[in-house]
Amino acid sequence: MKTKRYFRTRIIALFGVGLTVIIIMWKNVSNSKNQFDVFQKRETNLTVVGQTFGIQRFEDIACVKFQGRLGNLMMEYVFLYVIAKMKHLYPVVPENSELFQIFNIEKTTLTAIGKSAYSCAKLPVYKERWGLSYDEKLHAIPPYKGVQFDGYFQSWKYWIKYENEIRKLLRFKNPITQKAFTQMRDIIDKMKFEVNKESVIVSIHIRRGDYATEGHYKYGKLTPNETYYANAMQYFKTRHKNILFVVGSNDIDWSKKALAREKNVYYSTGNSPAEDIALLSLANHTIMSVGTFGWWIGWMAQGTSVFYKNIFRPQSDFAKEFRNNSIDDFIYPGWIPME
Repeated sequence: MKTKRYFRTRIIALFGVGLTVIIIMWKNVSNSKNQFDVFQKRETNLTVVGQTFGIQRFEDIACVKFQGRLGNLMMEYVFLYVIAKMKHLYPVVPENSELFQIFNIEKTTLTAIGKSAYSCAKLPVYKERWGLSYDEKLHAIPPYKGVQFDGYFQSWKYWIKYENEIRKLLRFKNPITQKAFTQMRDIIDKMKFEVNKESVIVSIHIRRGDYATEGHYKYGKLTPNETYYANAMQYFKTRHKNILFVVGSNDIDWSKKALAREKNVYYSTGNSPAEDIALLSLANHTIMSVGTFGWWIGWMAQGTSVFYKNIFRPQSDFAKEFRNNSIDDFIYPGWIPME
């Protein structure tokens, strides 16, 4: 229990009382390595699974057609976890899911309960009506009946009642966590950033890549320009005297040009997607671009999150993924819109 509480409060304390805290916390993570390794290596504990989801037999299962990259996979997994918990079903995750390599989650695969690889295909399919809005019909399915879901489930409303449990669930495995703390400590040293009670670190996620292509624009997906990042950074500069910005992006060259006039900016390179989320979520506050990757960074950081409010082009195909053209089901409560 002490380890869980340590992770829960680390962000609040990280920069409030100085760099020493970072070093101490990194050592604490390192000392708990054996405990985490044991957890990671053990086989699926069906007793724990049964208790978690309120099931005694493993005949009735819930499946999701996992699709997309890490941010999407996390949304899909959290939806599956909560719907299985609510409806007393066994949540099926693909045998080779990368989520098992990233988070300390139970390997609730079909193999673990001796079921055929084709078990999900035999189930009735419920498809979401909107990719980025809450579909209450999915929560209305009957309990104790096997089901398959098709969608992205990108709304916090599906699982907000279980949020504290989800935060414990989405703990990175020890090597990822350890690397993130080490990197943040090294970034502070390299940037000669003075840590005191007035210091804050703000992470910036800049999504370009596929979002900057003509095809995505025609579909209706928009990505911020330089003005948005300048406005978002100014928002924090007017509120804090000493700021270090840490940037993660799939287009570092564009990011460096866009933020060329800004001071105290560090550009993170060479990380895996999971390592980037772990690092950027250690910041006190967050500037998001678009997509689920930055969404999870803001949610994990638990500070002030600024988001780009022009997510979709009006009357586009992508706009149809938002019920009534509203982003409220997708954007977490309390985040600050900006353009």
